[in-house]
Amino acid sequence: MATLGEIARAALQEIGGFEVPATFGGNLNLTAVRCVALLNREGRTLEMENRWTELISTYTFTTVNGTANYDLPSDFRAFANMSQWDRTNSRPLVGPAAPFVWQWLKGDVTAGSTIDRWFRIQSGDLYIHPTPDVDGDTIAFDYYSKSWVSDANGSDATSCSNDNDTPKLDGDLLTLGLKWRFLQAQGMPFEAEYREYESMKSECLSDNGGKPLIRLGPASRVWTNLPDQGFGQ
Repeated sequence: MATLGEIARAALQEIGGFEVPATFGGNLNLTAVRCVALLNREGRTLEMENRWTELISTYTFTTVNGTANYDLPSDFRAFANMSQWDRTNSRPLVGPAAPFVWQWLKGDVTAGSTIDRWFRIQSGDLYIHPTPDVDGDTIAFDYYSKSWVSDANGSDATSCSNDNDTPKLDGDLLTLGLKWRFLQAQGMPFEAEYREYESMKSECLSDNGGKPLIRLGPASRVWTNLPDQGFGQ
């Protein structure tokens, strides 16, 4: 994976006509400062606009008797859909519940006695219904993180500040993003670089994480949990 220093250096060398600072992070040189700021803008924009598999994390917490609301991860951006799971009871959580559904659950005697666990997000917390009445049940979900950088110490971060900080997203895409943003900031033509960037972004998104097989016709094989041989043993 390319580092901050490598991405910024490559972008300036490809543009040509600008000095290429020896270092970027912490450098007060105006070109270096602008490159760091624009690369951070590019990374944050890509992280926010798209759901990259490179940014998926898993979060777990345990229920507390009588407590309905629980903190989300500090770097939480969005849920990975349908990943909310009650591991202790081997059941999916139902939701996120729309407001009218939540009020129905809270106000209807029959709905209030559901065996399912429902959830919704309110005021930055995850709420569970019915309110847990036991300690220690494990709830898990996958989510997309805001932390698109591994810093020089290997910790997750939401921005680059050191030449050895390493973005988790594609280095070539970030280089192209920095190129058009730098040219735009300098008041120079950037349309060709922007088109190249958009084309590469489309390619990266189309391949990101692979795609499941969707069958529009009958299955070619019936999948079962029976072995191919050794029946009755």
